[in-house]
Amino acid sequence: MNLFLRTRNLRLNRMSIRGGVVLLIIAVALATGGCAKLKGDNSNTTSSGGGHTDASPARSSPASVPPSSSTQATPTSWEAKASSLNGAEGQTLTLACSPGGEAHQVWGSDIYTDDSSICTAAVHSGLITFADGGTVTIELRAGRSTFGASERNGVTTSSYGSWPHSFVFKTPNTEALVKAADESTPVLWNSPAAIMPFEAGKTVKFRCPAGGKEYNVWGTDTYTLDSSICTAAVHAGKIQLETGGPVTIEMRPGAPSYKGSERNGIKTNDYGQYGSSFGFK
Repeated sequence: MNLFLRTRNLRLNRMSIRGGVVLLIIAVALATGGCAKLKGDNSNTTSSGGGHTDASPARSSPASVPPSSSTQATPTSWEAKASSLNGAEGQTLTLACSPGGEAHQVWGSDIYTDDSSICTAAVHSGLITFADGGTVTIELRAGRSTFGASERNGVTTSSYGSWPHSFVFKTPNTEALVKAADESTPVLWNSPAAIMPFEAGKTVKFRCPAGGKEYNVWGTDTYTLDSSICTAAVHAGKIQLETGGPVTIEMRPGAPSYKGSERNGIKTNDYGQYGSSFGFK
């Protein structure tokens, strides 16, 4: 029994000594300011690595000031897609594309699907180059029913129909570019009307670039939905290969047959029954 009491008292004495030492260490750390910053501390910091620097005067209640968002660019690969960033719509992200990049798949023009290569889209937009790379800021946005396509700065993008998420690059011209895309979707000469979700009676405006090349078209006045929009527009007398221009199509039900013809330097093809079609307004 005495041995048990002595052992128990010895343990209590050691615990008291250990607790006293811990309290002494905490007191010294607080007095000297040597304690590491705690999570959630809003103290301003300056990073030599290009991080955010707050040069504003000290505030009397720093704890009430929300922390500033960092403007430091996050390094990213040329394969990286906006969908891999796990961001929310409306969020802006600044990314650094490394020099010596290679082209990867991009869908859209000025407004891009979120599964497109961010860095390649930035080259397409004229913001950086493959050789030098550079820093860009994107904004995550909602999806669209149609994404256009164009050839710019050595990058040719692809058109696509409905996709749930998109992104744009934040520049002084962003909203003007988005407005232009809303008014008419840019397409390449090989883009078929089938890039759009079919809806009979719906009208859609497209922009065909100058310097066009002829692609396959089936029908006359009413064309199969898989026909080249721009080539059919030349056949219909709406635009010319050399100049391109805006066109408006109307989606129509399918026909039991399509008759080809030659007009305005374009020869279209015959075809049998096809389930959806379009014409020009």
